[in-house]
Order: sequence, then C-alpha cells, then structure tokens
Amino acid sequence: MAIAAPMAAGAATPIWCLLLPVTAVSVHATSAATGITATAIGVAAGVGLFIAGAGSIAWLAAAAIAGVGLLAAASQRRGEERDDALRRRENELAGVRAELRDLRSQHVAGAEGRLVALTRANQALQSEVERGRRVLEEALDASRTKTSFLLKISHELRTPLNAIVGYTELLLEHPEEAEPDELQADLTRILGAAHELLALIDSVLDLARLEAGKFELHIEEFALHDLVHECVAAVTPLAERGRNQLKLKLSRELGTIRSDRTRLRQVLMQLLGNACKFTHGGLVELRVEPMATPTGAVYLLSVRDNGIGIDPAYLPRLFTPFSQADDSPTRRFGGLGVGLALCRHYCMLLGGEINAESELGKGSVFRVQVPATARDPREAPVLVSAF
Repeated sequence: MAIAAPMAAGAATPIWCLLLPVTAVSVHATSAATGITATAIGVAAGVGLFIAGAGSIAWLAAAAIAGVGLLAAASQRRGEERDDALRRRENELAGVRAELRDLRSQHVAGAEGRLVALTRANQALQSEVERGRRVLEEALDASRTKTSFLLKISHELRTPLNAIVGYTELLLEHPEEAEPDELQADLTRILGAAHELLALIDSVLDLARLEAGKFELHIEEFALHDLVHECVAAVTPLAERGRNQLKLKLSRELGTIRSDRTRLRQVLMQLLGNACKFTHGGLVELRVEPMATPTGAVYLLSVRDNGIGIDPAYLPRLFTPFSQADDSPTRRFGGLGVGLALCRHYCMLLGGEINAESELGKGSVFRVQVPATARDPREAPVLVSAF
C-alpha cells in the first residue's frame, strides 16, 4: 500500500494534465458535445485503468482514447466548416439569383415601359396623321367650294347684268324710235334684272354677315295673315309661268306674331319660289296653322309641291351654303345654293326650325316652325346660328 499510493498519485498526475488540452480542444471544437464526450471517455478509461493497476499504461490509453475523440471532433468541425461554406455559397448564389431576378424584372419593366411609350407615340402620330388628313380634306373641300362658288356667282351675276346691259344698249342706239309701250316693257325688264341682281348680292352679303356674327334682327308685331297673302301674291306670276296652281290653306285661328317680318317673308318667298321653280304643271300648296308645344305657342308653315323632288342622298346637304342637288355645269336650274342655307339661319335666329321631306319624282314638303313670340336676340345672352 505504501508503494501503491505514490503510483496512484504519480499515475493520476499525467491524467489530470492530459485533461487540460483535451478540454481546451473540446471547447474550440465546432460540436461541444463531441469534445466533451471524448474527454469523458478518456477520463473514464484512465481512471478505470489506473484503478486496475495499469500504471503508466492508463494515461497512455486515456490519451489514445481522447486523441481519437479529438480527431473525430476535428473531423466533424471540418465537416461543419464545409457545411457552413456551402451554406454561405448557397446564400451568395441566392443573392446572385435575386439580383439577376431584379435585373430581369427591371429589364422587363423597362422594355414594357419602352413598348408602352412607343405605342403611345405611335397612337399620337396616327392621331396627328388623321388630323392632318382631315385638315387637308377640309382645305380641299373649301377650295372646291370656293371654286364652285366663283363659277356659280360669275354665271348668276352675268345673267341679270347681260339683260341690263343688252336692253340699255338697245334703248341708247335708237332712243327716238322707241315706242312708249316698248320702252316701258324694256325698262320693266331692266328693272326686273336689277332687282334680281340686287337680291343675289343681298343674299351673299347676308350669308357673310351671318358667318361673321354681325347679323341683326328687327322684332316687331304684325298680322301673319297679311304677310302670307303678300307672299302668295308676289309668287303668283312665277307659278303662272310654270302653269302651276297655287293653293293656300289658312287656319281660322291665325292672329298676330311677334317676329322679324322681313326675314320671315324671305323664308316664305324662298320656299314658295323653289316650289314653283321645280314644279311644272302641278300644285304648290301653302298651309299655315297655329300649334301648341311644351315651349309655347308656335306657327307651322308648310310648303308642299308635286314637282321633281329631291334625291334622298342629297337631303343631308340640303341646307349647306353653295350646295345644289344638280351641281354640274349643265344644270337646268340656276341659283347659288344659298337660299335654303339662309332660311335655316333665319329660322334658328327667330327661335324656330326648318326641315324637309322629299321623294324623287314625287315632290317635296318643307316645314317651318316659328314661335308666336320671338325673343329679341339683343336681349338673349347668346346669339345662336349654325352652318
């Protein structure tokens, strides 16, 4: 026992010294459990061998066992380091993939934005091209209208001027030989041609004033019955020349009307004149009657004929200035094509309206509605006119 104690003490000293590096390595190991396990196994083996009397062999065995544990811990640490490296690489790759996705998204968004911008630019360009085309068409239409107007007005002005000049020259050549009856007839023809020329010029000037917004109405109260009879009497010679029969239908309830007498007379004269002009050996009827509407009392004036009628394709342009159903150079009937346009303007200025129905070869009917009491346009906030 005296010998065993020092041996035990001597054997225990390297075992406890061996535990220090084992513990230090185990602390630095990636897996603490592996280092601790290796140390515990080494201690247990050394203690067991020491108790069994193995002596110095005990600490060698403990060291061997601890070394194996430490090698296992080191191997596990390297494996975990590799796993950590792999995870870092995966994270880096995930970051790269995310950046690539962001770049792709930005590229796609940029491409879509450029595509949208190009589409909008293309639409704007198409709109500009379409607007330019419309402007060009309007300019060409205006040019054609101007050319047609100049051709028409030159012809229409020459006709009464030729009559005035011709009869005047005849009277000047042999004034002493002219009989009183012949002189009166020639002067009457000159006066008629002068009135025709004056009416033509007045129509063009009225249209120009309407377009410029400088047209004025003169509202007054007058008997509609008297105005209608005056217009019928004035158009009777024209109806007789075309062998037409005039028919007048008046309501017994006709009274006074507050409107522009001159403009309303122009409307009636234009409609009756057109009916007699485009009807031969037929019937021209004027019907006048009062009507009640939601906006107040109005008068309905209808002019019906059984003449040549109007092509339905032309009806939308019927009230357009300088437009005629027969616009060819060889047209049978004269005129500038401003009469119905002026009628539409006058009716609108008087607070009424005008419309037409027609069938080619069967005649036409024009209806005019005017309020019984027209408002003075000077009292209205807005002066309305349309083309």
